Amino acid sequence: AYTDTLTGLKNRRAMDYLLDRLIQSGGRFALMNLDLDYFKQVNDSLGHAAGDHVLQRVARIMTEETRETDMIARVGGDEFVVIFNRLVDRDRLDRIATKLIGRIREPVLFKGNTCQISVSIGTVLSPPSGEVTAELMLHQADMALYAAKDSGRAAHYFYAPEMERRKSRTKAAPGPERDRRQVD
Repeated sequence: AYTDTLTGLKNRRAMDYLLDRLIQSGGRFALMNLDLDYFKQVNDSLGHAAGDHVLQRVARIMTEETRETDMIARVGGDEFVVIFNRLVDRDRLDRIATKLIGRIREPVLFKGNTCQISVSIGTVLSPPSGEVTAELMLHQADMALYAAKDSGRAAHYFYAPEMERRKSRTKAAPGPERDRRQVD
């Protein structure tokens, strides 16, 4: 019961298990939270069969752009998490995110119709101290994801503590301290 039947990826239960194991071991890793942009419009305009086709294509892309040792999980309707065990190199993670954004935003044909989506990505690195909870890491990845969405989507952000303060205020314009990675 650790597999998403539609995509063949791991599910939330598998992600929770691996995340807890990695935290307990104290090893370094990165957690990438991905949310599809404009997916609801595909489902609403072309139906769930088109949405399923798009999700399967996204799963294939994610599998192709990550290592065999990485865990990809579908944790919601159009939300995914990738756990990169022993990978905390920001440049390498940013290159992976950039490739995912570029490939996922390519149009998908379904029964003569074009499905156009993109993806927003938030990434958090496990701390060197190893002192963290799964709940905190998922929250921080969410904060980075929402920063990417707020920036106009099809973007990748790394978590930064400033995001906590920004979230407590009304939405402000991006500041220079924001670690923003957007793909045009």
